[in-house]
Amino acid sequence: MHIVAIHNLPEKKETLAASLAAAMGATVYEALSILRSPGTGPLVVGVSATLGQAVELVTKLGEGGFITALLKEDAIENEAAQIVVRKFRLDGNALIVESRKEETLAVDYSSIDLLICGTSIAQTTAEEIVKGKKFDPGMAILTGGLKMTKTTEKILESTTQIREGFFLLYAGDRQTLVFREGRLLYDSLGSSLQPTRQGNFSYLLAELRRRNPDALYDDRLLSRAAQIQLLGRVLSPEEHMDIATSLLAKVLR
Repeated sequence: MHIVAIHNLPEKKETLAASLAAAMGATVYEALSILRSPGTGPLVVGVSATLGQAVELVTKLGEGGFITALLKEDAIENEAAQIVVRKFRLDGNALIVESRKEETLAVDYSSIDLLICGTSIAQTTAEEIVKGKKFDPGMAILTGGLKMTKTTEKILESTTQIREGFFLLYAGDRQTLVFREGRLLYDSLGSSLQPTRQGNFSYLLAELRRRNPDALYDDRLLSRAAQIQLLGRVLSPEEHMDIATSLLAKVLR
């Protein structure tokens, strides 16, 4: 699929509702619900199966005065195209990382141009059959009071959310580096080692920002509400975080 988004929106972006509705073929109310999201974008306004449909929407949005971003399907980065970091070391001038495939890479701090920080949310649903007893007057009459209840079954559903911090590191033309809170080994921190995994993850991110304060930093994907605002009504954060990060990288770099 190909993604169309609008960004760099003006302060009074609600005044563009009629133009957005016309370009999208939607109602003004629907357009307003998109434009009322905080910030200047990017906001996904179209998901197309074909590139032609996406380009057509981009053209209509441009005619309506919008700045657009077209994220083609082959530009959506997933972990197969990225380097998922397992080990790291903060050296004097460079970050040394080792991937899950034991590939080693050195990245100069000065070459880091963007850090995108967020929270991934995995949701699982489990079913449990709960058996109980219920008074049955008909059974009581038939058995002369010898049996007064019947067995009942109820299916209970419980939903569990597992949250994990992550950040993506971009440095020039290098492959994107992915740091996931639960997949990293932190032993290289030595005396700076924190008592919790979350503390170590936060320390690593803070150190990278300190060593290159000029690198862009974006943390809007930390909250699920902001993820939903960016991805729109069709794409869920649980399934399409790669679209969210790829779109942000496209408009920020």
